[in-house]
Amino acid sequence: MLMSVFSSNSQTMKNNIAKTADSKKKIKIVVTDSGLGGLSVVEDIALKMKKYGLYEKAEIIFANALFDANSGYNRLTDRKEKIRIFDKAISGIEKTYKSDYIFIACNTLSVLYPETEFSKHTKTKVITIVDYGVNLINKYLQKDKNSNVIIFGTKTTVAEDTYGKLLRKKGIDKNRIVSQACPELQEYIERDPKGEKTFKMISKFVGEALNKLKDNDKDLYISLNCTHYGYAGNLWEKAFKQNNSKLSGVLNPNYEMSKILFQKNEQQTPSETELKISVVSKVKLAEKNINSMTNLFKSSCPELAKALKNYELKQDLFSY
Repeated sequence: MLMSVFSSNSQTMKNNIAKTADSKKKIKIVVTDSGLGGLSVVEDIALKMKKYGLYEKAEIIFANALFDANSGYNRLTDRKEKIRIFDKAISGIEKTYKSDYIFIACNTLSVLYPETEFSKHTKTKVITIVDYGVNLINKYLQKDKNSNVIIFGTKTTVAEDTYGKLLRKKGIDKNRIVSQACPELQEYIERDPKGEKTFKMISKFVGEALNKLKDNDKDLYISLNCTHYGYAGNLWEKAFKQNNSKLSGVLNPNYEMSKILFQKNEQQTPSETELKISVVSKVKLAEKNINSMTNLFKSSCPELAKALKNYELKQDLFSY
C-alpha cells in the first residue's frame, strides 16, 4: 500500500506512519532534494534523534536527486521530462538504499511526485514537503483572518500552483494568496546564503511580489517553499523592511516534516541514539557550495558537516 503524505486528507496515513516509527528500534531514512537545500531537513531529523532518543540506531542518507551539475529540474521546459527523470532518480535511490522512509525535502520534486510511476507501486513510506507547507500556511491564515500570504518558490513549484489549489480547497480565498517564482535563487543561496548578490536577488523578488498584493493593509506572512530559502535567514526580513513592509511571520516547512518520526510514546524509554549520516550525489558538487553549506552545520550538527565534506560521488545512483 502506498503511503505518500501529499494530499490534504492525509491524517490517517500520518497516524499509521507514526505508529510504525514509534515501534522501530532501528531506522533508515533517505532525504532527497534536487540540490543541497534538503540538508536542513537532515539536520533537523538528526538533532531530534539526539534529543528524543526514540531509536537505538538511526541512519540518515542525503541522496541528491540532481541529474546534471550544469542543469536542473527547473531548467527543463518539458514537464513530462521533469517527471520522467525524477521517477528514474527516486526509483534508483529506493533500489540502492532500501530505506524505511524517503523524505522528499524539495518542493519542486514534491509537486511532481504524484505523477511518477514510482508513486503508484512503491512500498516505501514517502513523505513530501508540500503537505506540511500547505498545513503551515493554512494554520496561520485561518487563525488570522485579516492576513495575506506570499508563497516564494521555484519556477516549477509556482507554475504547478499546488499550494494555491490545496489552500483554496481548505477555504482560503484566492485573493489572499500571492505566488512568486524566484528563478535561480536557490543556486545563489547554495553558493553564498548571506552574500550581497543573494540579497539583491531576494530584494528583487520581494519587490515583484509586493506589487502583486491587492490589499497592503492586511497582515502579511511569507512562506519559503524552496528548502534552500531558509538558509538566507534574515535577508528576507531585511528585504521587506527596505520595501517598508512589515511581516507578521516567516513560515518555513523544513522543520515540520520530521515531526512524523517523533510522536510521543509513553511506553518507550528514551535512550542515546547511535547516529550515522552520509551524503551521496550522482553529480560532482562544487567545492564552493560544499564549503558554504558545511559552515552552516559545523556548529549545530558536526556529523552532517563532516558527511557533506566527505560526500560520496556515486555516478550510478540512477540512470535517466
